Amino acid sequence: MRHLLSAVLLFYTFYSHAQHKNDYNWLIGVEQDPNPDVYPINCMNLLSFEQGELSIEKLSVDYPMYVANVSMSDSEGNLLFYSNGCDVKNVNHEIMPNGSPLNPGDSHENSCPDGGYATVGGIIALPMPNDDNKYYLFHQAFAYYNESPFVRVNRLYYSIVDMALNNGLGDVTIKNQAILSNIQHMGLQAVRHANNQDWWVFALKRYSNEYYRILLTEDGIAEVDSQAIGELMGVPGGGQMAFSPDGTKFANYDFTDQLTLFDFNRSNGELSNYQRIELDTPAFAFCGLAFSPNSKRLYASTQTKLWQLDLEAPDLLSSKTLVGEYDGFVYEFFGLQFAVAFQRMQLGPDCKIYMTSQGPVAYMHLIHNPDELGTACNFEQRGLPLPCSVNYSIPNFPHYRLGTGQPVCDSNIVFVSSGYVPPPEEEAVRVWPNPASSEVRVELSATVSTKTSTLRLFDGTGRLVGQWELSAGSNEATLSLSNLPDGMYFWHVESWGMYVKSGKLIISR
Repeated sequence: MRHLLSAVLLFYTFYSHAQHKNDYNWLIGVEQDPNPDVYPINCMNLLSFEQGELSIEKLSVDYPMYVANVSMSDSEGNLLFYSNGCDVKNVNHEIMPNGSPLNPGDSHENSCPDGGYATVGGIIALPMPNDDNKYYLFHQAFAYYNESPFVRVNRLYYSIVDMALNNGLGDVTIKNQAILSNIQHMGLQAVRHANNQDWWVFALKRYSNEYYRILLTEDGIAEVDSQAIGELMGVPGGGQMAFSPDGTKFANYDFTDQLTLFDFNRSNGELSNYQRIELDTPAFAFCGLAFSPNSKRLYASTQTKLWQLDLEAPDLLSSKTLVGEYDGFVYEFFGLQFAVAFQRMQLGPDCKIYMTSQGPVAYMHLIHNPDELGTACNFEQRGLPLPCSVNYSIPNFPHYRLGTGQPVCDSNIVFVSSGYVPPPEEEAVRVWPNPASSEVRVELSATVSTKTSTLRLFDGTGRLVGQWELSAGSNEATLSLSNLPDGMYFWHVESWGMYVKSGKLIISR
């Protein structure tokens, strides 16, 4: 009995200290415009789930995080390193020794450092089995071709970070080691082996029905294999793939191939029970995918709609339920407007599902209760305001706590604001007086006025009745309305072909 008690205490001590909080720090920032006059480039969000709280901090860090985004924390939740697919940075926001460049070649030179690497979900970080100091980075690279499709993911690399080196700040000891050198879909995902130590890493072969699986053990990469199952996949469409938190399901979703769902065997890495579900996804739309914490619900975002599927339902397709629809909200970002629509998703350590948007917007959407059926899942558009804007950027995490004795997430984590209050947004365009009689004044923000802009005026039938060029360098203009009859009109301002703002104007004399 005494030996049994000692074993139980040892087990409890191990798991109470090894809490596997590898996903407790999210670094999320905007894709940079190389022109610093357009908007500030040294702004990054740090979402930290440590100490039972979600806190959000604004970091003055010049590092664009686009669709390739990964970060790694130690088992206690302390940030170790992060990457945007271009290089590896440590907790002090410095490039690690040998940490640059990742994904060498012309594509690296064209994507870095101005924008962050453009492989959607194409990087993931895994703790080395049975080694607390080493971490594997798996990362996809792309190349440019002279025929369509002109951009293709054609390499899968691995790199190794050793946190025992450089006084605990880490060193990239092995970098850009090729695993695959053929055409792949963008995106990687991983899940623990049934032995709860090793890892399976998955990638998809392009124009095929092959699913690559890579086995990572304490001895390194032990196996690179593939399985052909289901229908042939077409041109990849900026989608997302995920394993369920219990490791029994694998799903992939993009606008070309729609939603594909499999059963998964963590012992041998095999997929089975192929299903394909059609969703009403717009063509050429970035999509999102996430499982609920209890692995019973599957969520798919189609840019303007959020669907839930009940994985326990006898008929999966008939269980499809609309739980959210884009409300048309747009975010003004230094004179331009962007739709805060639905994109990629990630299950958080607090059991909520976080969703990013397109374009530089300072919000994330939230599914507060993703285990619940239907609208009881409590989807909230723009439920998380952020101090810095985000452009598709969300970390790509596996379920680190699967098989560790720890719950996949902790619903007791509460949100605590960092106290950051963003300044009021600058109004991009002001058209006044309204109602107007003989003339109207147009006032442009400082940012918009740096470019040549165009104001168009339409009548109630949508007919263009006036058009004015607004010169760069001038933030005010007076426009004559003398040839227009009284009535309701609609104005629309563009700058360099991009929508800025629109509104109504009444002419009354």
